[in-house]
Amino acid sequence: MRAWVVRRLGPPDALKLAEVDDPVPGAGEVLVRVRAIGLNFADCMARLGVYPNTPRPPFVPGMEVAGEVAALGGAVGGFRVGERVLAVPIFGGHAELVAVPATHVAPMPEDMEWDEAAGLAVTGLTADWALTVVGRVRAGERVLVTAAAGGVGTMVLQLARARGARVLAVASTDRKRGLALELGAEAAVGYDGWAEVADEWGGLDLVLDSVGGRVFRHAWRLLAGDGRYVLYGFSAAAGRRRIRWLGAAREWLAMGVIHPMSLVSGTRTLAGFNLSLVPTLAGQLRERHERLLEARRTGHLRVVIGERFRFQQLPDAHAALQGRASIGKLVVLLD
Repeated sequence: MRAWVVRRLGPPDALKLAEVDDPVPGAGEVLVRVRAIGLNFADCMARLGVYPNTPRPPFVPGMEVAGEVAALGGAVGGFRVGERVLAVPIFGGHAELVAVPATHVAPMPEDMEWDEAAGLAVTGLTADWALTVVGRVRAGERVLVTAAAGGVGTMVLQLARARGARVLAVASTDRKRGLALELGAEAAVGYDGWAEVADEWGGLDLVLDSVGGRVFRHAWRLLAGDGRYVLYGFSAAAGRRRIRWLGAAREWLAMGVIHPMSLVSGTRTLAGFNLSLVPTLAGQLRERHERLLEARRTGHLRVVIGERFRFQQLPDAHAALQGRASIGKLVVLLD
């Protein structure tokens, strides 16, 4: 099969298309013939070597795919060869075939296209878990969403609105802010003006932040009592091609220092979150997947697809995502 292999850590052109052996599903695994790849910022971080548990090169990145069941390993039930599925392999998805634990595979609705399915699994699960489990969002709360026009951001925004929250979206361009308003944000502001709006709102009850850096310091100060801050990324550290180590250090220092007792006196919660490291997620994947599909069916959630790339263009998709000019979910389609 063909796969995009990282032979050395680095920028998007570190990805090399190669012929590799077809994977063989082991016990408890499903072999998926990939039809579409959902691209995540975590894939870029893995290529750069700064994502948790990244294998040593050479390795195949890719944590989100949609495709057909090609074969079943031992002790796997509930799936049939040829069935359309979406899957979360964490690594190995930038290929024509990938073996995935059956716990990380879920069926696709018949009316769903490949690109939409590839854009739902990781982004939807990330948004759902961060918002409902870690963030404990409630109706009427004031919610700040950074990178609101990205794959996860668009999901978080819609799910928060469906739960009756007021959403302040932060995005870098007029086009991105327009999309956030279209999806239901009460206000959409750039990174240089959102704090004033949050202050006018009287503070924030929940922050969902994938950017970090200096954004964190300002948003943390605006958290009201019983406020929750969910940090699930640090994209402020990434440049267009590589990690900006000096810039990352500046952004890290700009976040400041939080004394544990300030959490008690301020009655606030700070939580970190990484979907691939949640130990209990696999057992709940099917249930949460069904909830996302129900929100899609009722019109409360749609997968916002930005640009579509062909398999041969996968490094270009990485470059577009890491450059942070993209909108919505970037998807790579296979023939």
